[in-house]
Amino acid sequence: METHVSTLTATAVRIAAGTNHDEGKNPDIPALLAFWKENKCPLLALNHDSLKTLENSPEFNTAREAERNLLSSLKSEYDLVRRQWAKAGISCLVIKSGGTFPSFPYTSDNLDVLVREEQEQAARAILQEQGYVELRNIEEPKKFLFRKFNGGDCVSAIHLHTQVGWEVGFMDEDSLWHRARPSPDDETIIIPSAEDIILITIAHSFYENKRFRLSDIMKIRECLQQGMIDWDYMDGVARQRGWIDGLHFCLLLYTHLEKTLWGEASIPPESISAWKNSLKRKSSVYRYYRRTLRSPVTLPYKISFTFSKVLYYKKILHDQHYSFGRRIADVIRTLMYGIKLKLRVRPQPSFLVSFSGPDGSGKTQHAQTLIKAVRQCGIKTKYCWSRTATSGLFRFCSTCAKILMRNKVEVRKSGSGVAGRREQLRNPLLRFLWSYLVAADMIFTYFFRVRLLMLRGKVMVCDRYIFDAAAEMACSLFPNDKINRLAIKLMLTLAPKPDIAYLLDIPEDICAQRKVEDTEPDYLRQQRRVYTALAARYNLYTKKTDGDFSVIAGEILREVTTPYYSNFRTFLNGLFLSNPDQLNPRHKGAK
Repeated sequence: METHVSTLTATAVRIAAGTNHDEGKNPDIPALLAFWKENKCPLLALNHDSLKTLENSPEFNTAREAERNLLSSLKSEYDLVRRQWAKAGISCLVIKSGGTFPSFPYTSDNLDVLVREEQEQAARAILQEQGYVELRNIEEPKKFLFRKFNGGDCVSAIHLHTQVGWEVGFMDEDSLWHRARPSPDDETIIIPSAEDIILITIAHSFYENKRFRLSDIMKIRECLQQGMIDWDYMDGVARQRGWIDGLHFCLLLYTHLEKTLWGEASIPPESISAWKNSLKRKSSVYRYYRRTLRSPVTLPYKISFTFSKVLYYKKILHDQHYSFGRRIADVIRTLMYGIKLKLRVRPQPSFLVSFSGPDGSGKTQHAQTLIKAVRQCGIKTKYCWSRTATSGLFRFCSTCAKILMRNKVEVRKSGSGVAGRREQLRNPLLRFLWSYLVAADMIFTYFFRVRLLMLRGKVMVCDRYIFDAAAEMACSLFPNDKINRLAIKLMLTLAPKPDIAYLLDIPEDICAQRKVEDTEPDYLRQQRRVYTALAARYNLYTKKTDGDFSVIAGEILREVTTPYYSNFRTFLNGLFLSNPDQLNPRHKGAK
């Protein structure tokens, strides 16, 4: 039975495998690069024969050099963590390594690392000490995601496992550790045995991704070509964990894909025949397998969601590691979690972070950097900027007031800036109207642009906040003016209270250098005194911003995410059994 394969797929496979026979033709390099990226095929794994076809392409060389830099960066970050773990006596196994070289899986979304369950708490603590943020909104049972940031960019992502699984376990961890070995190309990386690499790759591709990428197929193929494979061991693991049907189906599917793409099969015919006979007793599984033989081969090769889920729940119900009651509980929990994912429900607690300080202190840069990092953590975040006397409502009311008051009060012509504003508002009635108009404007602005969004579970990051409006009012008018003080107090009382409020402090001379417009030194000194008084009264976090930006941004990120994630639970998440304390109950109360 002949199966259709697209020209692009066939060319990409031949070049990746180093068996291209069309050297005279000019391949479509951008299309090939996009194909390999979608299939997570590492360009650094291409052998010398493959490079003959591509080495004269600037696009390919640029992409390959970018991957080389990415590998170097991610490996360096991992080595820092690995060494700290080693000092604490913590062993780690890189579960998606092996099969393709370099063995460090730099094209993966995250670095999946297995540690022993009794060492999990210590391993997590070391990651946090190294500056990693734990993403409790993406937590799974016995699986914890950590990211490290530099200036808002993620420089390392480590998925810490104490079991190899996706919501439920798929492997025998004791055997996995016993059979592990150093990688042939890097002895600092401990990888699974060839049999375990095949099991992990198949389980992840079929049950989690529901697709087989070229990198998955090549990894299995290389493992098979290393020597004798212990099929009995693989059957034993899958049978004990309840997914023997899924394993046999995937191995037969792999054989079909390998024959179609390479024209040969690496698995012995007697094993293939035995698996077919096994699946024939499961009519629905065998019928789906027969359908795959008639479908065109395109990569990534997609699997039916329904078919994968049926075998997933069959696996849970047949897992011999757990009691019947535990299996039923796992069915309910994973079903609720799956419904939540399908509905795209992502409930999260609200949180308010504000950045205040004089112009030039770095409020906008730090606010936008925080937002960039937090959004990479999967948190829905909104940015809010506001300033006194800038809203449309304020300008409209101000214009009306000037028209109405034109013939009733004397409005002196004056210059611009603080002195000009004081001169214009020397009249008590105008000063009263201006002060309370500003206060009302700020109160309504933050009600509609902050409080209402927080009621919908948004994380708000405010670049300038009510404290900046208070400082501007205090410095622009007369410091001891009673009318002004009451308006400021009303404004500060009614605005939403930040969960974390930062005062970005900077010396006046540096502040003056950073500001675009000229500002009098006396005004800057007065402004700094007002901000300092506000910080003491309203518990603002004072942060010096005349140092290294990346270091300060990292401190802010950890200071924000630590309290936010420590209380990451919502009623809706509770209904779907997916609050962190429900997913990993024994870590209740832990940081």
